[in-house]
Amino acid sequence: MSKIDYIKNSEIFKALSNPIRLQMVDFLLDDECCVTDVVNELGISQSASSQHLLILKNSGIVYPEKHGTRTCYKVKNKLAEEIIKLLKTNNND
Repeated sequence: MSKIDYIKNSEIFKALSNPIRLQMVDFLLDDECCVTDVVNELGISQSASSQHLLILKNSGIVYPEKHGTRTCYKVKNKLAEEIIKLLKTNNND
């Protein structure tokens, strides 16, 4: 029987408890994007976007990749991905 990492999972849920971060994860599931792409998609400031992405990174949901001078983010957490899929499914009911 596998054990649940309650602390790690609670950090994921805390990070996803903000609607902007939920939108970010949903957007980043389609493709990796840089901060500018996130800013343009969500209509928030670059500093706000960076702060939200830092929270998502620190909780293990996204990870940054350097592409020259740009930093792009990609979702790396399957639980977060499944949560977004579940939310989309439940919104269609």
